[in-house]
Amino acid sequence: MRLTRSSVPRPSIRLRLTLWYGGLLLLAGTTVLAFNVALVARTFPSDSADLRENLEQRLQMEPGELRGEFLFLLERPQPPSRPVNPRRAVSAAPLFNSVISHIKSDTLDQIIWQSSVAFALMAALSIGLGWLVAGRLLRPVHEIAATARRIGDESLDERIDLTGPSDELKDLADQFDAMLDRLQSAFRAQREFVANASHELRTPLTIIRTEIDVTLEDPDAGREQLASTASVVRRAIDRTEDLIDRLLVLARAEEPLAHDEETDLAEAVRRAVDAREAEIAALELRLTLRLDEARVEGDPMLLDRLAGNLVDNAVQHNERGGWIEITSGTDGETATLRVANGGAPIAEDEAPRLFERFTRLEGTRTRGRGGYGLGLSIVRAIVNAHRGAAAARALPRGGLAIEISLPRRRERTPR
Repeated sequence: MRLTRSSVPRPSIRLRLTLWYGGLLLLAGTTVLAFNVALVARTFPSDSADLRENLEQRLQMEPGELRGEFLFLLERPQPPSRPVNPRRAVSAAPLFNSVISHIKSDTLDQIIWQSSVAFALMAALSIGLGWLVAGRLLRPVHEIAATARRIGDESLDERIDLTGPSDELKDLADQFDAMLDRLQSAFRAQREFVANASHELRTPLTIIRTEIDVTLEDPDAGREQLASTASVVRRAIDRTEDLIDRLLVLARAEEPLAHDEETDLAEAVRRAVDAREAEIAALELRLTLRLDEARVEGDPMLLDRLAGNLVDNAVQHNERGGWIEITSGTDGETATLRVANGGAPIAEDEAPRLFERFTRLEGTRTRGRGGYGLGLSIVRAIVNAHRGAAAARALPRGGLAIEISLPRRRERTPR
């Protein structure tokens, strides 16, 4: 049976760190031992002249007495039965060289042996300490992994909340907690979005069901009643299609941009105003346009929808005989668009909430004109997709001002 690479268990990070500690210690210890042996070897007399000089100093002899070539006369004591004492002459140079060689060899052998034993004990102790230290250093990683295993879509409120010094692992844990905060917010927003979308879709479906049931239960229903029912059903279907269209635009705006063309926001606003000219005239709104060229690189469909939603919002949530002011232009490398309109007063802290999905402020945002609370949510999503910024500001005398800023040139992502 042939084992694949994925089937062979890999050693843990703790073991690998310990082996790295041990390997580095072995390399450092071997280097120190070799350096020590070389240093000791250099301190020994290099030839017989050095040994002779050392002997002269130790024996307090005159300098030079042991220099040159001479003989050592060796006389070994003999027992009384052998009265003749044999004598033997030994040359000084070979004797000194032999002594130097033996002393140097024995000393280095002792150093290597003792250092190796001490090094082995130190290596074993260091590997054990490395195992313990690696386990302590990796404890936050185990806490992160344990928290990740416990977390599910219903338990996103758990956090690591790692304490200790501000090091890399603390930063990793903090970033993980921040990611969980974003995930929790995203899950909460998704659940709210599904609930609100279901509610908005249920309303026209309920109208359709009610109209059909009432008509079917009336045996005397005539052509006029059937036509009235069909008209109500048609309006409910149109409302449902409009809501689905807005949801699809919102989903598209939250994806990476698929198109990259230059669009003039001023021209987009003019097209949006022309399409709503009848509504503006019916409400007798005073329209002021100060549109300078504001070219932006991006998705033309989304930018047209951005302008249309802003104009729709200004018209639908205005007062009869009210006003609308729209200005556009450029500020360096930024294109700007501002849409302000009259209307009922809005609390200053409530204005930013209008960018949230399905948000309609009670008493200020008109529900009777077909609003879903998605128009400004789509605007914010389109602005975010183009790396811009959107702000909503309540006006002192009532009404709202929406200010948009978009970079004129998109940043190219390197491939």
